[in-house]
Parts: sequence; structure tokens; C-alpha cells
Amino acid sequence: MGDDAVNTESAQGVRLSGSPRVIGRRWGELNAEAVRADMEEYYLRPAGEAGLTHEELLRRSEKATELARRFAPHWIEEAEAIARAAGVDPALYLAYVGSVYRGIWRGDECTSYAVSPEYAQADRIFFHKNRDNAPKPQCAFIIDTDAPNVNRFIAVSDASVISCMMMVNEKGLAGSADVGGLPVETPRFRGWMNTSLLRYIAERASNCAEALGIIEQLVADGNYAGGGKVGTHWLFVDRSGAILEISNNNERVEHRYHTEKAYMSASRRGATSRLYDLPEPVDFASFHDVSRDPETCFPTSISGMSVEISRDHPEMLTIAWIALPARALALPLFMGGTQTPRVLLSGESDAAGRASASDYTRWEPIEAFAFASQRGVEAEVRAHLAARRPREARQALDEWVSACTAAHMAALSSE
Repeated sequence: MGDDAVNTESAQGVRLSGSPRVIGRRWGELNAEAVRADMEEYYLRPAGEAGLTHEELLRRSEKATELARRFAPHWIEEAEAIARAAGVDPALYLAYVGSVYRGIWRGDECTSYAVSPEYAQADRIFFHKNRDNAPKPQCAFIIDTDAPNVNRFIAVSDASVISCMMMVNEKGLAGSADVGGLPVETPRFRGWMNTSLLRYIAERASNCAEALGIIEQLVADGNYAGGGKVGTHWLFVDRSGAILEISNNNERVEHRYHTEKAYMSASRRGATSRLYDLPEPVDFASFHDVSRDPETCFPTSISGMSVEISRDHPEMLTIAWIALPARALALPLFMGGTQTPRVLLSGESDAAGRASASDYTRWEPIEAFAFASQRGVEAEVRAHLAARRPREARQALDEWVSACTAAHMAALSSE
């Protein structure tokens, strides 16, 4: 796709597809304010207060950047395009992307959970994460780079970076990376941290076993940066219905597949019991509603994503419902869609969600109606696919997502 392709999208949607340069430029144009603000508040200002020069910041990020050049060179071209579009120094922005997620975490621990398909309605596959962090502008997106051997994926990230706080890809693999892994005995602080590694998994892995293999290899090669006290706690769910928990530090990786009714990454007392006690078969609305339980949804829960993975058409019918922040009304993204609603990518939906004073009781019936409507467009898309009409299938998904987003944004803004 040439550079002019970014100008052909509708006013309602943004296509993050084509070359890394095109993708990066569009991201930087839309999120320039977030890029500049987050770099200053969470990177340059703290570094200055600690007496670190720009040269020292570049030196400390060398290993993360070198890993990107070796394993994901399209990230470099993409990040440089973001920086130029946002009006920041490209070298410092690369350092920021590779280094910022090592010390800014604060607030309650993130919560990820899943339900085994045998307990779910129609053997469906569900995954969820609430992210708890500093109150930075949030966004969600579908990205489809033309870099070779890279999966298309949906993710939630800070608006200042193309990264993954939680994700699902076209192969039907969903994942999250949380605080709370194995204790760190010898801090390393050089290499890739959770967000880069989760993006690499989104781009390269197709199932839980492959995700585990990537993490094991990165740790074995000494390329996992890790934290000062604890490593990473991961949850992955794939189209087979497998549920995989992984805990690691910079020297060791432990894992366990879960086959019980449900799994929650952090003990949430009543919320954990609520998840386990959901009436069977568990429907998606009830699964999603657990994310707003007072023991899983906190003032620091800046984003939430509930996913239903399609077994037969993961590249088309896998859907993510994104709430920014986690207490807000959720907006949808289908994997087969060709664009991301501008309000999700630009942070507008995040701002509307944070400004809303409504609680979850107002959103649940609206979402229940949308979940029912979702089944109708899925049937339409299956008919198109059976008749070998993929373009019409994608158009149907784009139109439905656009209409649902408009309705939900109207509800968010009606107070």
C-alpha cells in the first residue's frame, strides 16, 4: 500500500495497514499530543530529575532497540515515522518505547481471566483483561502491517505508543502480560519488557504453545529485561480453548495449563467466586460483566478488553469489546474489519469514558443488546464467506462496528 492510501479511509475509520512508515505516520498524526505529553511526564522529566542525560537514556535503551532491529525491524521504521509526525526526536522516542514500561506501574494489580469452553455457551472461547496503571490516554486498534510473516492483531495500548497491554491476533490467540511473576533475584533492566514481548507474540505466535516457546527462548537468551522485584505473569487463550498461565523472571519460566471451569490471575475474593459461580452455560455478557465487579474494577483500571475467539474463522469473526476505562461502555472491533473507529484510536472514547459519571448498571443493558446484534452480523458474514465474498464480509463488519460505535459514543456523551 502506498502513502496515499492513508487518505482514502472514511471519516469514521482509520486504516492501520500497509507499510510500517504509513502506519507510524498515521499514528503520530492522530496521537501527537499523547506522544509528547507521555514522553515528557513519564520519561524525560523523571530522567532529568534523576540526573540522566539524553545520551545516557539512549545508552540504556540500546539492547531493547538492538532486539527490535534483529527480530522486528518494522518496529524501528514505524517508531521513527511516529516520532517525525508527532514532532519528537526519533532516537529518543525509540528509547522511550523500549524503556518506559520499567518503573511507571502503580495502582492495583491487573486482572486477567478466562472460562473453559466446556462451561461456556455453545462451547465459546472467552478471555478478559483489566489493566491497572497510571491515568494515561488509552486507545485500541487493529494493525495489519505488510512486514513479512507478521500476524494481524487487535490490541489496547497507551495512545503514545504502538504496543500491547492485551491483545488477540488473527490466528485466534489472546494474551495479557501482568505484574506478579516470579521473584527477581538478580535484576537485569536491559532487553525487552512485557509490552514489547507481548506484541512480538501477537505478531508471530498462533497458539499457547508457541507463545510459551517465545517467552522461554527470550529468557534463556538473556533478553528479558524484567523488573526489580518481580517478573511477568501471563495469561494466554487460543482457538483450541487452551488456557495457559505463565510466570517468569529473568532466569526461569514456569507454566500451567488450566482445565477447571474458570481461572483468574489475581485473587479477587468475591469477584473470583462470582466468576466460578456464573450459571452454566456461561454467556458472554455475564463473563464480561465480571470485569466491572468492585473487586476487579478500580479507579486505576484504565482499560478493559473482553474477547470472544472464533474457532472456525478467527481471522474474521474474533471480536474484542474494549472499555476505556474499564468501567465505561465497551466498543467493538472485529478481526476481519479493515479499519479502527477513529474515536478508539485517537483517545476520544477514552476521554468520553473518563468523563462519564454513569456506573455499569446503565451500560449492561446497552451491551446486552449489542451482543445480541453481534450474532446477526456474524451470520451475515458466514453467508458471505460460504459464497466466497470476503470483500462483502469485511464491509459488513466495518458497517456494523461503525454503527455500534456511533450508538455507544452517543450514549457515553448523553449525560
